[in-house]
Amino acid sequence: MSGVRNTLNRSTSRMGSANRTSAVASSFVVADGGQCIGCKACELACFAVHGQASGIGASIGTVSVPVVPKVYVVRAGDTYVPVQCRHCENAPCAHACPVQAIRQEDGVVMIDEERCIGCTSCVLACPFGAIEVSPVYRAGHVITQPGLTHRANRTALPRTAASKCDLCAETENGQPACVEACPNHVLRLANGISDSPPEPRREVFFPRL
Repeated sequence: MSGVRNTLNRSTSRMGSANRTSAVASSFVVADGGQCIGCKACELACFAVHGQASGIGASIGTVSVPVVPKVYVVRAGDTYVPVQCRHCENAPCAHACPVQAIRQEDGVVMIDEERCIGCTSCVLACPFGAIEVSPVYRAGHVITQPGLTHRANRTALPRTAASKCDLCAETENGQPACVEACPNHVLRLANGISDSPPEPRREVFFPRL
């Protein structure tokens, strides 16, 4: 048992400023599933916003890559429900990541695409099914993995990375694109309430469990 206690103590010390009692509370997008019509306007808006950051066209006739959004609309019978990251305060995906590619910035759980190795550990750890591993595109072209090729035809394999909702962190107005695009106002941004005033911007890296 002492070994277990020592491991927990080390993990706690590595959390540093990630003390969950004082960290900024999370914000996330919530949906009224009963009102969703499954139009997928949220998916297209999400793809358009994040595609522009990667040099990918977002208008008709300019999209040269698969449409891979960070929010997904799933159907269960006659009901449609958008599936998005909940930006957990004690994020299991971050704890599962072996290379610390997942971090928390002011209550938003972010994935560092450049550090991600595409191992899918976070996909398995997420209780909401909000993370997907997909090929990485830049300027309309898939990024390949140096030295890795397909066994059959020896073509280069695409580089993959985890992807999920980041609350449109790169937009200026701070409002997620999916919320603005929804025609039925099914989506809204739920702002977390902090026990203390927000501190200056900081990054929090989670330890592996």
